[in-house]
Amino acid sequence: MDLRFSQFEILTATGALFLCLVFVCVFSEASAIEEDLGARALEAVRKQDLFWAGVEPQGQAIHLTGAAPHYQAKKQAGDIAAAIEGVTSVQNDIAIIGEAGTCQQEIDGYLSRERVSFKPGRAELHESSFPILDMLASIARNCGAKLEIAGHTDAVGDATVNMKLSQRRADAVRKYLVRSGVAEQRVEARGYGETQPIADNSTDDGRQTNRRIEFRVLGGAA
Repeated sequence: MDLRFSQFEILTATGALFLCLVFVCVFSEASAIEEDLGARALEAVRKQDLFWAGVEPQGQAIHLTGAAPHYQAKKQAGDIAAAIEGVTSVQNDIAIIGEAGTCQQEIDGYLSRERVSFKPGRAELHESSFPILDMLASIARNCGAKLEIAGHTDAVGDATVNMKLSQRRADAVRKYLVRSGVAEQRVEARGYGETQPIADNSTDDGRQTNRRIEFRVLGGAA
């Protein structure tokens, strides 16, 4: 078998390899820029007068979600995100929930003292979470607004795996709340994976903080 290659074949293969390396570098750089913009936008927006905020970077565009007590808070959050260097456009889908914000405040106040936890690396609730979820179910039953159960992970491991894990964990919490009497149509679950960090993923404490379940009042009766 003749394993010798012509000069043309060698140059062609080298060129193809070079193009692949360029593509990987460009893609990696674009992903890093998107992640940086998202982190900076989330940090800035979370400091505003909002009940909760979510940021989804899409290239150099920013998609804002969340809940605000009034229009001025929503607009201010959008203006601040738009002013961040590198952001080219902002889609502001923050909801104005008004009185439903009292429900969010009650949930946030309770979760400032408690934490929903899972068995390591799994979507199975830890037994210590049962009484916490019982209390949250009680709050939710008395709340006339829709709720989103938002699952988040740290940035360790594969991003796709983390996204699926966060969704399964959010689903597990939703299932528990529904079994505890919360109307099924009033609670939804969504996993965000590692896309919405609120702390530094390079430290143990930061990663632990990012592994979390958030209860977000969406506003509007179901």
